[in-house]
Amino acid sequence: MIIKFIKDFYNTILELIFPEDNLCLLCNKHSEEVDNHICKDCLEKLVFVSNKRCEICGRPLKPSYIPDLCHDCINKQKLFIKNMSPLIYEDYTRECIHNFKYKKRAYMYKALGSIMVKYLYENTDIKFDLILPVPLNKKRMLERGFNQAELLSKYISKYINVPHDAKTLLRIKDTQKQNKLKRADRINNMKNAFSIKNNNHIKNKVILLVDDIYTTGTTINECCKVLLKSGAKKVYVLTLAIGHNEYN
Repeated sequence: MIIKFIKDFYNTILELIFPEDNLCLLCNKHSEEVDNHICKDCLEKLVFVSNKRCEICGRPLKPSYIPDLCHDCINKQKLFIKNMSPLIYEDYTRECIHNFKYKKRAYMYKALGSIMVKYLYENTDIKFDLILPVPLNKKRMLERGFNQAELLSKYISKYINVPHDAKTLLRIKDTQKQNKLKRADRINNMKNAFSIKNNNHIKNKVILLVDDIYTTGTTINECCKVLLKSGAKKVYVLTLAIGHNEYN
């Protein structure tokens, strides 16, 4: 187990240090039509969220849907100001995120992170004081060798020139995988799962919280709860992809 972890971790480091030019980091094919580590074919397979979306969670809404908020945001309080997601979590986007997280393809953070940076530049002029990743629990960190949210948030921090901090927001509870649980169980699973190491790092600051996927928002909300309680001024969220809501 230890040898396997060391080998996987070593391969992950190599992938981070030695990416190749003209190589699409999503499909691993060489092409002259590669922009921000993504080839034209892969870009066309990704499904971007349309302009009609919930003003709080960013979930895509049908054009005929009248309110500017989805059912979930109308009925359940969200502690963040707004979640921003460029992609819909389906088909090729789902495959890419699965490969990134579970097939030791840590190098994909550059391609996926570039999509998130582009979205920020084109859709918001908010001034953030600090970028934080959603922390991963210790067991999955050992299995994976990296925290995908931290790789993405570091990349974003570099390109939008906002300080990055992966040590202040901590996960103190080894939670189960959220995608295996029902909504009520997700809330109990994440209750008291996070804490803040040093309140002074976030006090009166506008935080950008980064993760890979927005599903029900339970994990994000729990992070926001401890951030706001510890003195953060506001919390905005940036996730790579968001799931559909079939009821809207």
